Amino acid sequence: MKEEIPDVLIAVLYHSKLGGNFPKMLESLANVKPHNSIILLFIDNYSKDGAHDLVNSWIDRYGERYKGIIHVRARGNPVRLRNIALKLGYDIGVKYLSFIESDVIVDEDFLTREFKLMKECQKNVISVSAIRYTPYEYLDFFEKCITKWLRGRNTVNAGVFEGKAFNSGNCLIDLSKVPEVGWFDEDVVFIEDLDWGRRATRRGFVCLFDGRVQLLHMKKYSVKDLRKYFFKGALSEAKLFLKNRLAKAALRRISYWNGLFLSMLIIPITSIPFLILLGIGWGAYAMRSMGWGRLLLYPILMPVNIAKSLALGLAMLYWFIKGGYSSEKVTVLDSEDWEMEYIK
Repeated sequence: MKEEIPDVLIAVLYHSKLGGNFPKMLESLANVKPHNSIILLFIDNYSKDGAHDLVNSWIDRYGERYKGIIHVRARGNPVRLRNIALKLGYDIGVKYLSFIESDVIVDEDFLTREFKLMKECQKNVISVSAIRYTPYEYLDFFEKCITKWLRGRNTVNAGVFEGKAFNSGNCLIDLSKVPEVGWFDEDVVFIEDLDWGRRATRRGFVCLFDGRVQLLHMKKYSVKDLRKYFFKGALSEAKLFLKNRLAKAALRRISYWNGLFLSMLIIPITSIPFLILLGIGWGAYAMRSMGWGRLLLYPILMPVNIAKSLALGLAMLYWFIKGGYSSEKVTVLDSEDWEMEYIK
């Protein structure tokens, strides 16, 4: 199988040692084969904790086995760094690009498995994504409740299936098909893969997910991460919904939770609207939950859902007023401002 794989550019974006997770990821990366078909691209978002020296040390140890290695320093959000990887992939002339997240453990056959699946599928496949799993103890409080009690969230995905998006953290992309879809939208942070995947499937491409071997995602989540949603996530989600014709579904969610919030404000006048909306929502969650979740999941998630819906509503209003939600923001075409530090 090794000789059947053409050159692949594997892009690793990083900004820190991630509390020791990045070194573990690098050690697993060293085992991914076939080495003679891999060109490695490391993109450092100007890390300050020694991660850059760590990568250079890793290159000194393992670099000779690879067909090529590029080490770049670049500024911008992770989506912009992905676009830099796309541009360098075009410049090099490779047909395939793989993103491997800096906090995920990959197995030796990751690349060969996804390439074989892409070639075996008779459909117009543009990407194959590995399924990742995050240990229960790494989840924040709210995600633990959802995983424990919400039906379908505590099961393990398995097998190969089609999706409406792709997983940019661990994937293989056919670069020859990417021009028809376009670049990643640098306005859509955190969920750029959902946006790009939706655009790809609307154009008739297939995004496959491979759950036969699941990869360990070492990221530890915290309730404090929710603040990212209110500063950037809501704007990203709003633009994704508007661009990909999902606004009606989003507006239903916004209408319910914002309506519940407004009904709470008028309880001194009348409590009837609040009781009606409360009963509808609690009943819906009870039917989708199990165990104690039938009683507890709705009230636990209520404050978060109200806050996120208020933020999402304001974000959608922002894009409507701005009128800039139908096109992608791409900055890497304007100037090549990244530092090409190491080329082999």
